[in-house]
Amino acid sequence: MTEVIWLLLLVPFAASLGAQKLVRSTYRRYRAVPNHAGLAGAEIARALLDAHGLQRVRIRPAPGSLSDNYDGDRKRLALSRAVATERSVSAMGIAAHEVAHAFQDAEGDRAYRARRAIAEPLTGLAPWFGIALIGGYWFGIEELVVVTLIYAGGLVIFAVATLPVEFGASRRAEAVLRQTGLADASEQRGVRRVLAAAGTTYVVGLFDRLGYFFALLFVAAAMRRYAIEGGATWLVPF
Repeated sequence: MTEVIWLLLLVPFAASLGAQKLVRSTYRRYRAVPNHAGLAGAEIARALLDAHGLQRVRIRPAPGSLSDNYDGDRKRLALSRAVATERSVSAMGIAAHEVAHAFQDAEGDRAYRARRAIAEPLTGLAPWFGIALIGGYWFGIEELVVVTLIYAGGLVIFAVATLPVEFGASRRAEAVLRQTGLADASEQRGVRRVLAAAGTTYVVGLFDRLGYFFALLFVAAAMRRYAIEGGATWLVPF
């Protein structure tokens, strides 16, 4: 049992490290390749947003590296300094990917809306997760074990819902760069590789959430068996 739990936790962790290394190496490779349009990531993002009638979406700096994101609630696209200011193929691809999320939001994309709907209750439960985890698994409070499993299961569902959103945004980014002529054939290959590398992190993220959920489930099952064998009243109803 212990070996299985460690495998569930460590294998996804190791895969995550590998995916992050792939993302960084691919990003660095195409960061050194200038795009033929000579435009910085922020300029590309602004042009694509405006062409789509999304002048209300603001572009703001994001602290850190590869921290780029789109905030649908605030209608704000945050770009890391390197992506915003550099005129590279990497910057072009990442900026276009985040713009594609703004397109999904504006067009009411079903996958995008589904992910947001899943995220809302998880965000509300997140501050209480640590308390539920300790109370359930340390002090043996069955209701908190159930809450913990529900939250961890929700994270799995969110990770599943993330895949079509992210892969859809990458496909849209490649298409819009091709249609607008901002990327030539060689740059399109570079953009595809940058975004494909980033996509591996979402796949690995799903396996990480699955591993964590099943690890919690196995521990809860072991606690349940121990309670039954010891004649205790503590039971986890699953």
